[in-house]
Amino acid sequence: MKRNTCRNIVVIGLGLIIAVAMIAAPSHALRVEGARISLDVEPGKTYTYPIGISINANDSETTLAIDVLGFGQMPADGTYKGLDASADTSPYTARPFITVDKPTVHLKPGERADVTATIAVPAGTKDGGRYAIILIHPATSASGAPAAFATAVAIPVFLTVKGGQLTEAGEITAIGPASVDPGQAFEVFATFKNTGNYHYYGAMINTTITDASGAVVATAVTKPFEKAIVPGQAVNFTNELAVGLPRGTYIIKAKVGQQDGTVFAEKTAALQVGSVATARPTPAPSPKTPGFGLPMAILGILAVFIGTLWQRKGGKP
Repeated sequence: MKRNTCRNIVVIGLGLIIAVAMIAAPSHALRVEGARISLDVEPGKTYTYPIGISINANDSETTLAIDVLGFGQMPADGTYKGLDASADTSPYTARPFITVDKPTVHLKPGERADVTATIAVPAGTKDGGRYAIILIHPATSASGAPAAFATAVAIPVFLTVKGGQLTEAGEITAIGPASVDPGQAFEVFATFKNTGNYHYYGAMINTTITDASGAVVATAVTKPFEKAIVPGQAVNFTNELAVGLPRGTYIIKAKVGQQDGTVFAEKTAALQVGSVATARPTPAPSPKTPGFGLPMAILGILAVFIGTLWQRKGGKP
């Protein structure tokens, strides 16, 4: 019993030591100056942009990699993410335009490194925007593991081609739900894709629900979307309806636009609240045998007539 108790104490002690070591493990506070690049560019010209990278004096020594990637977004919340070359298929990518003079930087505690991004816009570039992500992240060691526990920083690159035509358009590719329970709160969702050639901020979804008579029974609107939605990317919007609806069939209408009245896309879909009421079938009338009604009536009258004559003659033949 005492041996088991001692063993448990040792195990718990080791666990606490490991937990403290994990909490105390170095976590770099990566700081980046120039963490957003937004330029108006002309075809055939080259631009440079400075990026400052540093860590705190109490951070441990680290090596960071700087990669130029395509521009992607997480559908759930629109968070910017980098796309490698195989996934970066957008005609509006700026990834091939951009190079950095230092693919990696090595920083000692408190040090800073200056990196220059060069953006060479091809002569044939026209219309709309061009987009990329410059990702600063821990470099991998020889074993393939990150060299440190630094936080990665994604620098979004927004280039607007001067003199080009800017098209702001979109499409609602999905809307729902298709059915909900009566009297229960629910969320209306819509997936919106930027089908234009330029990014935009402040997109919002306005939802209207009408009943079978066309009367509006519920409305909701989201706050303006804080992140830019770039061409080719899709994000999800949700509107919560706190009050449930009675059983029946309704129409959801979703409209995505901006506060100034700009409308990018609209879409409608059916909403079934509760199960569909089924009508009782009306029994079909029993089929009548055709052609016997009149002859039977004549035979009946004839039978009565014969019976009367029979009685008058005393029932004798």
